[in-house]
Amino acid sequence: MMVVPYRPAQRLFWLIGGISLISFGVIGGFAFGYYQIHKTEGSFLIGLEEQGAAIESLSAENIELKRQVTMLERSGVLEQKVNENGELTISSLRDQLATLEQDLTYYRNVVSKQTDNTGLMISEWSLKRINQSNRYRYKLAVRQQDADGDTYLNGYVNIDVVGMLDGQMVSYSLKEISKEQEQKDIKLRFKFFQYIEGELTVPDDFLPDYVRIVGTEIAPVSKTIDRDYSWLNTKD
Repeated sequence: MMVVPYRPAQRLFWLIGGISLISFGVIGGFAFGYYQIHKTEGSFLIGLEEQGAAIESLSAENIELKRQVTMLERSGVLEQKVNENGELTISSLRDQLATLEQDLTYYRNVVSKQTDNTGLMISEWSLKRINQSNRYRYKLAVRQQDADGDTYLNGYVNIDVVGMLDGQMVSYSLKEISKEQEQKDIKLRFKFFQYIEGELTVPDDFLPDYVRIVGTEIAPVSKTIDRDYSWLNTKD
């Protein structure tokens, strides 16, 4: 039988070293991939997918690093085995966490800005009262920014009228107040643009405040837009 000496400090060194190498490796790989996928415009969609995968990977590494720090804090190993130079401290690990979280925020912002400039957009929302009644004619125009003429945009949109009824804030989906709409999730499928129009009837004693439009694009990119339009600012 062989007795293996117990060296907690050595195990700690390799543990932290491994975590650091994984974190820097993921970040470095993401940076290189980001440069490569943006060398041409034609790789844009692939770039978004790879960036999303990299963000998921970074998030996983972030969670694992936090778990390791918590485990080490509870065991007290770090505080017991810290050397004179103070290189292996909880503070240094927390600094790594802070840096990693900053990188995650940056990459998420990059992806967000790119999707803001492409895909589903609201071109127009109009609402016109019919003969001073409680009926209104509405029209929503949505379009696909940077459309190439070959790719279909797929998704759906929700339109809700929000206001007061008997002293409470309530909302009505377009499906509830417009005969033209049979579903709450109004399907979107188009190459360049799509119109959604019809008539809605405001329920008795309901005082509309604003219209909320939430559009969700499923393909070719994943994107959600959320807009509120004041009822008073619509076209009467």
